[in-house]
Amino acid sequence: MLSRCKAAALPGTAGAAADKIVIIGGGIAGLACGCYLQMNGYRTEILETNTVPGGLCAAWDRGPYVFDGCLRWLLGTHTSSTFNRIWNELGAIAGREIVSHDEFLRVEGTDGQVLSLSANLDQFAQACKRFAPEDAALIDKLVRAAQHCATLDPLEKPLELMTGLEKTRLLLRYLPLLLTVATWMNVGVTAYLAAYRNPFLREALMAVAGDNRMSALVLVMVLAWRSHAGYVAGGSRAFAEAIASRYTRLGGVMRCNVQVVSVTVEDGRATGVRCADGTAAPAATVVSCADGHTTIFKMLEGRYVNKQILYAYNNCDVFPGLIQASLGINQPYPEAPHTLSLPLLRPLMVDDITRHGRLEVAVFGPDSRLCPAGKTVMTVRLSSRYEYWADLKSRHPNDYQRTKEGLLREIVGILDRRFAGLARQLEYADLATPATFARFTGNWRGSFQGWLPTPRMLGRRLPRTLPGLKDFYMAGHWVEPGGGLPWAALSGRYAAQMICARDGKVFVATEP
Repeated sequence: MLSRCKAAALPGTAGAAADKIVIIGGGIAGLACGCYLQMNGYRTEILETNTVPGGLCAAWDRGPYVFDGCLRWLLGTHTSSTFNRIWNELGAIAGREIVSHDEFLRVEGTDGQVLSLSANLDQFAQACKRFAPEDAALIDKLVRAAQHCATLDPLEKPLELMTGLEKTRLLLRYLPLLLTVATWMNVGVTAYLAAYRNPFLREALMAVAGDNRMSALVLVMVLAWRSHAGYVAGGSRAFAEAIASRYTRLGGVMRCNVQVVSVTVEDGRATGVRCADGTAAPAATVVSCADGHTTIFKMLEGRYVNKQILYAYNNCDVFPGLIQASLGINQPYPEAPHTLSLPLLRPLMVDDITRHGRLEVAVFGPDSRLCPAGKTVMTVRLSSRYEYWADLKSRHPNDYQRTKEGLLREIVGILDRRFAGLARQLEYADLATPATFARFTGNWRGSFQGWLPTPRMLGRRLPRTLPGLKDFYMAGHWVEPGGGLPWAALSGRYAAQMICARDGKVFVATEP
């Protein structure tokens, strides 16, 4: 469990072991990488800057409530998925209750319209066509694409380890799916939705996609994934604790409150790391599962880059910063959907530029294990400019606090109008800004999930190794465009596979 996390000082350079692997960052990617390396006989040590591992997969207590900063639904809860096998290998969901929501999103309109979107793709199509028969042909095409992509599983091993013959077989196997992916990948979701004649359906589908800069493929894939995803009771904290426990049971060492500031390089090889307190951790191999920009341009001073890396960091969009309002309410809402998209009578300003016309609220009852019986947790997430909040916090801390409190009052007022009496029953509330997330995770520009899957980014592969640097690997959101917990874990698995291949080992993965 997380209580095993060690906060002791590092031993310095003495007693370095030739076989030790240091992993920077104890988020899901770092924990997964550590688990798989331990399964394969390596001796690993994870260095985590926070007091507990988990990274962005985090939650915090407020009285009897748990406010979850990450998990709302999880790909891989169904047994048919490769991700399900990965979660079982990592001990993440074994014995945990999986809560399925047939309705994954309810979208309300200003004039009483209500569109219930089902995780079942056939029911999804029927609901959309009942609402917008004029868009039936577009709906059918969208659902067919999602049905094709619902069978798409991640690769068993990274492309870097595949032979030419394996890549050819893979191409032939997935050719029909690849044609679907290619058709949707280079079309922006805004341009795609412009073809819909029904404005409310267009608005609802944008709420599913989440960001108007994304590729239309994201809309397809979200629908595909929601058709076989669920919610893991206990949320982010229990999820991260389970993987951390698996890691320590496998013999891994977790050290918290350790901030890595640089990677030590000798003769073109990574030989360990140095920490903010002046201590060193020597190693035969270093894996960074930390923020990509910090790793490449600070820890390694930008010495190991190529055109591919520079193009991404100079030209590609990242997921925007997040505001999260979290409410603990002394009242049950058994009829409320798990996720509800509400229209706003007037735009909600969340920084000096960004305004939102909708508010998406996630509703967690006792079955989520985030609150006791008779109570409810609601969370609202809104994209916002990191630079605005970071500047306000550093230069005008009093204004920062007042602005947070004012925005939280506005959000509570909006929800009180939809859920009568909510404000009177409100027991706990807080608001995390992009500056909060950046302080906790160190993510570049406050991004909560790395690269935004825009047409410009999709199809690009970010390197898991850096040019000119041996015995160094990267994993996490910054090498998997689109991010998310499954891809973070998969990238940690890939890094472990690459290390095994380098050392001539046959990679193995076991379940507890």
